[in-house]
Amino acid sequence: MTQTFHTFKGETLDEAYRAMRAKLGEDALVVQTATITEGGVLGFFAKKLVQVTAAAPQPASPSRPLTLAERKYKAVGEAQAASGTRPSSPPVGSDERMQDTVAYFQKLVSDAQGRMAQSPAPARAGPSRAEGNAVVSPILPFKRPGASAPEEPSIRHEIGELRDMVKVLFTEMPGAGLPQELIPHYRALLECGVPRTPAARLVAACAEAADADVLRDPRACAERLRIEVRKRIAVSGGIAIRAGKRKVIALVGPTGVGKTTNLAKLAALYAVRERARVGLVTADTYRVAATDQLKVYATIIGLDMRIAHNPREVGEALDAFAQHDIVFMDTAGGSPFNNAQMGDVQKILDAAKPDETLLVLGAATPLEDLRATTARFSCLKPTSLFFTKLDETRRYGALYALAEESSLPLAYFSVGQNVPDDIVLAHPGMVADMVVRTGEKRGGSSPKTS
Repeated sequence: MTQTFHTFKGETLDEAYRAMRAKLGEDALVVQTATITEGGVLGFFAKKLVQVTAAAPQPASPSRPLTLAERKYKAVGEAQAASGTRPSSPPVGSDERMQDTVAYFQKLVSDAQGRMAQSPAPARAGPSRAEGNAVVSPILPFKRPGASAPEEPSIRHEIGELRDMVKVLFTEMPGAGLPQELIPHYRALLECGVPRTPAARLVAACAEAADADVLRDPRACAERLRIEVRKRIAVSGGIAIRAGKRKVIALVGPTGVGKTTNLAKLAALYAVRERARVGLVTADTYRVAATDQLKVYATIIGLDMRIAHNPREVGEALDAFAQHDIVFMDTAGGSPFNNAQMGDVQKILDAAKPDETLLVLGAATPLEDLRATTARFSCLKPTSLFFTKLDETRRYGALYALAEESSLPLAYFSVGQNVPDDIVLAHPGMVADMVVRTGEKRGGSSPKTS
């Protein structure tokens, strides 16, 4: 069946939508919205209008046979509808069901907000209604051991999660009102590895901040997305040193992310470019030839280096570097789930008392692994993130997602193997270019040239 398109005009978007619904019904599918001009003489005194192009909803077409689970679900729904326990519901996966789902989550958000607004603060609890000798709270909390009322932070977290669910559903639901110009950008973010929730947040913020004229220009729309990405990225600005005050910097992280190589890059950067007096301490005595690798770098750059096998030797090494400007300390890599290895690194850091601890992670690591690693290394109190191996991937969505949701700022990026050239200071614009540009052009330029 051929689909027929209709156009509706109005001075505002709401007026055009009302005309559309009056003719095509609530389930009309919006194809495009645009701003047009009509009337006038030779281009003067023209009237600006909003035009909505829409189509009537198509009748359901024959589809694949239902699975066993779907048949059971449908049978239960029909039985409930026949018995009057609930009205007949639309089929699973339909636009009507998606709209019901969005409305359901929106109601959950409203209910949670209402609970938070009504919940009294612990320090200034309002009067409660008394029944006999018992005091009855106006709020009925979930039954949790040791908890008399829901905590406000947990309600805020619940509201945030529900809002994110609504944004994802609203973004992915056909005809939900999301400007059509943003849909390719949303899909490009997903292709770049950005998870659905942060991608939906970015697209929703872009839609709220820009008008229809801006969204019609793909380049302007991409720039709006870059602006939204930059807003969400925190950076440390790098390691700052001061004359007469030594600074100790420790690098921690799992095995194989390049801690030793990038420690050498940082040491060369400060020794050669900043003319600082740099010392190296390695406590990575687990890995075969790890100390030899760093010793080669130290010899090439011309730096002093000490090897520490235990916390006592760490203290002795730092005492020997008391007059240096900055001391970089390498630690042993290992599985973040190996409690014994994590405990050994913890003892080394307790002895060193570093001024800054950089958590080193690989840019090509899946997001769930990045989250788990960051959570496990939180006991070492990292102060910033150092992402390596950006030249080994073209999907930077996981990097962006962790940077957005983590409380840790970005410090440095490693974009190659060359010492000391392939290290750059992290900045929000670079992250925005990696995420948005890679989505526009698959297999685009590397971070080194972005």
